[in-house]
Amino acid sequence: MRNKLMIMCSFVLLLLVAGGGEKAYAAGKKNIYIGLHDKMLPFTTGEAFIIDNQAVAPAEKLARYLYIKQTVQKTDEVYIFEKNGQQLTVNIKTKEASLNGKPAGSAVIHKENGQFYIGIRWIAQQFGFQADYLSKNHTVRLYTKAGAKLSNEEFLKANQSFFDRLNSPQPAKGPIAYVTFDDGPSQQSASILNILASHRVKATFFYIEPNIHRYQAAAKRAAAEGHYLALHSVTHKVNTLYHSPQSFMNEMEKTNRTLKSVTGRSSVLVRAPFGSSPYLKQPFRDAMSKKGYRLWDWDIDSEDWKYNTSSKARILQNIQAGIKMQKKRGDQHVVILLHEKKITAELLPQILQLLTKEGYRLQTYDPSAHVVQNFWNDKRL
Repeated sequence: MRNKLMIMCSFVLLLLVAGGGEKAYAAGKKNIYIGLHDKMLPFTTGEAFIIDNQAVAPAEKLARYLYIKQTVQKTDEVYIFEKNGQQLTVNIKTKEASLNGKPAGSAVIHKENGQFYIGIRWIAQQFGFQADYLSKNHTVRLYTKAGAKLSNEEFLKANQSFFDRLNSPQPAKGPIAYVTFDDGPSQQSASILNILASHRVKATFFYIEPNIHRYQAAAKRAAAEGHYLALHSVTHKVNTLYHSPQSFMNEMEKTNRTLKSVTGRSSVLVRAPFGSSPYLKQPFRDAMSKKGYRLWDWDIDSEDWKYNTSSKARILQNIQAGIKMQKKRGDQHVVILLHEKKITAELLPQILQLLTKEGYRLQTYDPSAHVVQNFWNDKRL
């Protein structure tokens, strides 16, 4: 009887550990980071992870960084990945995969909260990438012989700042303010960057695509000085931009390509002109999520766009009122909306001093420590 009782207890324990559904999965997940060739990719902590001894990442975002085209046949739950004449087909119901029409074994896939994840090493190797797991740094490095210039040891040294941020001690407690500028770069960029440099503050800039072409030196300087450069459309026109989810994404992706060509940096952060509400309804946000983008609105609108020199004091008053409201709400991450205007540049030293006096630490956007900040409270973005 005692032996039967022990066997029964052991069986129950096995069910709890091995078959405990979502809780068992959550307990077994380990965060992972991804490098491509000689640089780290901007996946945030928790976006990619190891589960069931397989490293997985959001399929859409990973495919985009590997320059793999992804299409979906939703009715059949079939995903098709294409690059350089290669076509990989994955049936997520059966996990069957084929490469150029020939069986490719069982696909490494995972579904969670409506998100489709794919095995990092598995899909990379299908398209000719090598994959090394750098266990000490919890990183999967994907590369080709043609694309990688560094050894694994050199790769880790070159990306040490990324790992330092992950391993650095928690910063002092206290609220954080993100100073953000829309509609640049512009004639005011140099003045704004000079002031930020003198106060040792890093900001976040939301750029318009034609302006990146026009003020390339400003964009390059902002990137070199450690500010985060984000996306703010091509046309900035409601009827054109918000005609459809595809028109919205086309403008943001074009802006991203231009940003990359001018500064060498791409971005994951978007600010919708005039704010995401009411324009970014569910289909728009779904399109953003599938492409791996993040969305930022703001907590405090300075309304600097509506004032002239004689009434610019209202800008500070608006920020002060916003600070009071956010403190009352207990908001520890405050995003402040400014524009690249002359009167804003003139007031910027006072704005920075006010924020510091109110106890805020001033930071730029960090993709690896994303804060949800959109009017829809869409946690995916």
